[in-house]
Amino acid sequence: MKMPPSSALWAALMFLLGGAAAALAAPVSQLELHVVTGDRELIAGSALELRIYEIGRNPRRFALVHNESWPAGSTHVIPLRLSEPLDPRNVLRFSLAYRSPIVAAGELDIVSAEVDYPADAGSERLLGATLSGVIARQGELATEERDPSAVVCKTDADCDDHLTCDGVERCAPRTAGADAHGCVKGTPVSCPVNQICGEGFGCRGISEGTSTH
Repeated sequence: MKMPPSSALWAALMFLLGGAAAALAAPVSQLELHVVTGDRELIAGSALELRIYEIGRNPRRFALVHNESWPAGSTHVIPLRLSEPLDPRNVLRFSLAYRSPIVAAGELDIVSAEVDYPADAGSERLLGATLSGVIARQGELATEERDPSAVVCKTDADCDDHLTCDGVERCAPRTAGADAHGCVKGTPVSCPVNQICGEGFGCRGISEGTSTH
């Protein structure tokens, strides 16, 4: 059955760009938190929350317990699905916030807490950081604050996505339309009618791009 022009164009685009697009670093839609507690129990009714602080937005908050208790010296692996994708480059810090309903319960000891996200090599640790320490009864244990200027581009090379068809990205932090890193998107390559741009090929006809011979 003959594909409609729009479908053929889409198939050609996927053929030409599929490999290159897969190589792009992309925001993630899921995280995995690993927590190891110390010699204090987290009692039922306590609140424990992961907070992720990013450039230019309110912190994301994830409730980690729902009225259950955590024994002392226990390990917890908690998958987290995000309602909005997260760009790890935008994260300034993350923390665990704890609140106990009982004064006598006191502090919570965290041996280690790490947040992993999917990456090309399997997974990477958010900020490359591990939380460790004691959280006061109504307190927060956070990673060191990342300097916002550290994530802002310095040269055009910092913005380069290594693709040609979407144009040349520029480092222009004070320009309208710049993203959180100060990068401005390029102007996509404009091909003649009935041609599309493919990475490594340039502008080619649809039939050329979809040929498997």
